[in-house]
Amino acid sequence: MYALTAKGMKYMDEYASRAGLPGVVLMENAARGVADVVAERVPVKSAKILVLAGHGNNGGDAVAAARWLAQKGYTDVNVYFAGRIEKAGDELKRQMSILMNSHREVRVSGLRGIERNILNAKYDCIIDGIYGIGLNKVLSDDDIRFVKYINSKSGLKVAIDVPSGLNATSGLIMGEAIRADMTVTFGSYKTGMFFGAGRECCGEVKVVDIGLMNDALDSIADKLEVLDSGFLDSTIGKALIPRAETGHKGTFGTVGLVISTNGMLGAGMLAAKAAYRAGCGLVKIFCPSKYTGFFNVSIPEAVAVPYKADDVLGAFEDFRKGTDVILIGPGLREDSVGRLLVKQILAGSTPAVFDAGALNLISRNLKSFRKRKCSCVITPHLGEMARLCGEDINIVARSRIGYTRKFSERFDVSMVVKSDVSLIALRDQGRGQRLYLNTAGNSGLATAGSGDVLAGVIASLIAQGNDPDTSLMYGVMVHGRAAEKFAQDGDARRKMMAGDIIDNLF
Repeated sequence: MYALTAKGMKYMDEYASRAGLPGVVLMENAARGVADVVAERVPVKSAKILVLAGHGNNGGDAVAAARWLAQKGYTDVNVYFAGRIEKAGDELKRQMSILMNSHREVRVSGLRGIERNILNAKYDCIIDGIYGIGLNKVLSDDDIRFVKYINSKSGLKVAIDVPSGLNATSGLIMGEAIRADMTVTFGSYKTGMFFGAGRECCGEVKVVDIGLMNDALDSIADKLEVLDSGFLDSTIGKALIPRAETGHKGTFGTVGLVISTNGMLGAGMLAAKAAYRAGCGLVKIFCPSKYTGFFNVSIPEAVAVPYKADDVLGAFEDFRKGTDVILIGPGLREDSVGRLLVKQILAGSTPAVFDAGALNLISRNLKSFRKRKCSCVITPHLGEMARLCGEDINIVARSRIGYTRKFSERFDVSMVVKSDVSLIALRDQGRGQRLYLNTAGNSGLATAGSGDVLAGVIASLIAQGNDPDTSLMYGVMVHGRAAEKFAQDGDARRKMMAGDIIDNLF
């Protein structure tokens, strides 16, 4: 299943139209889909239902859905026109005419101006069809007050395609938005359902097939494949290389973790433990001599390889020879030693995972990153992504798909932009760019050290023989699944620590 931007969905509609599929057919399919979902959730035919219709196609869907509900035998269906009569589209007018001619028992209000009586009543279900995915400007003061009023009312709230007031691409609230209990969306998820306030406003999301043509997806660059539990369960074998019973620690790969002078030891320890839990055979830690004792005690399974400040490069070259992948970032200080190590890794041939402090150093010298010789993946959170792009974090957050796609293309790098819903861009040679949304995980991941754990998991999967892209994608999902295993409810999410994520891997 894909998530599309508003632009992508518009293209899907246009593609269907060019193929000869009339918009009225799509609207009829959409309306029937809404009515079917409402009927499942509100099976009592005497339920009191309010349908809110705007002046665009979303309003046409709403009016047609009201007709289908009446057709199904619902005896108290009420339609309120909440749009501008002078802007009413042809499809809305057509649907309104059909409804009023075929089901005179349905009460229709608002066509001649504000009629509050219908709004003041109590309803079992309120269907929101005011604005659709085309909304790209802040609502007027009157509309904001109206949406707030609807939000204050009781009853099950069902949004059509996207809650009114929510930007379908970015997830931004355009002044105010309907807080739906569930959203019936058409053809594909909308990207704004996952970003910003999207999940809060959409509630449960039901995707309805309305007959759009999947061939059109081939031409949409910004489509995001949604990675959910079903996807992980059915494909996890791709990331779990069978463990030979005759194997030894060298068989299952060595992760080389790089720690700089005065770096945060805790971050490195978490990354090392996560790498072991994810299945690699050995973790070697390249660290200043003064830190070896700490690592020997906290992670006795790991091999601490010391270096002195006056011989960093020589010691590092010896260290690198015995590793299958280098992980740098957790525990890295952004100083001269850190810069030297990042530069050396970029110039080498050992696969690498760049995280945290390493990304901030890279952002100051993107020319070296572009000319790198190593294959690598990067794991920035939104703040680090903003620094890599040289842009304000709020601007990157609003347009994260575009920034991620362009950065990945420009520097030919696979990456995950970490957030409450992470965005993954893969750059497999010969397959072009592929974009994914990871939905595994929960708010418990918003804890110190969570990113260090993820970096360790990804590096471990690479060390075991997976290609970097596979390791990145499944590392993100496995990391999220671990949070779900530990925390099934809000209380458990509140107390989750990075160590809990490690303990629940696989």
